[in-house]
Amino acid sequence: MYGSEILLDAIIPAAGLATRMRGIPKFLLPCDEVYTSLIERHLNHLLGKVDTIWIPTRPDLVMLLESLGIARDKVVILPVVTENMSQTVARVLQISSALHFNLFMPDTYFLGELPYETLNNEQDFANLACWRIREEQKGKLGQVRINSLNMVTDIKDKVPDCDYEFSWGAVSFSKKLMKYINLTDPHIGYAVSAAVESGEKVGASIVDGEYFDCGTPVDYLKMLGRVLA
Repeated sequence: MYGSEILLDAIIPAAGLATRMRGIPKFLLPCDEVYTSLIERHLNHLLGKVDTIWIPTRPDLVMLLESLGIARDKVVILPVVTENMSQTVARVLQISSALHFNLFMPDTYFLGELPYETLNNEQDFANLACWRIREEQKGKLGQVRINSLNMVTDIKDKVPDCDYEFSWGAVSFSKKLMKYINLTDPHIGYAVSAAVESGEKVGASIVDGEYFDCGTPVDYLKMLGRVLA
């Protein structure tokens, strides 16, 4: 265990193979004119807001992450050998003594209002940061149906004909989510979806801005075009 009084941790899972980017670690992609990497931008916003930031990553990437100078007191670079994000997140939950977590993907960029400020960490079970989906994103992201009370009533993962107005791109959750994690599922969104189907209360924080998934060259270049314009 990494301490007995941790209340809120953040997880930035960076253990993927980046096959769509020919193996280039997506978290290293620069996102501004001074070459700040995507993962450094997340860290800069998270430090001071959470107790510990976990970066679970492949063993071969540990030295690369350490070379960025981010392995400080509040950041734990955790070597893991896993098959998917669900396994990666479950590993952190097994080790951490926190009861609540914020999760951000290392290859995402938020333009406008930032979810680090809008996610409700007091949500009893879970809370999704949601953005109004752009036309070109439909079918490529997890989309959510939200009721008038800003509660999530359904989640669809990359369904081309889904007409839900919002997508989600970050999440805060209680450790109670662990019982819904299926270690064969590709990512943690499946656990949140299973929780919603089981009647758990999952809130939605609507973010006033734009969400970019920089996991493909096209989407990454589109983000740069907006940020550097």
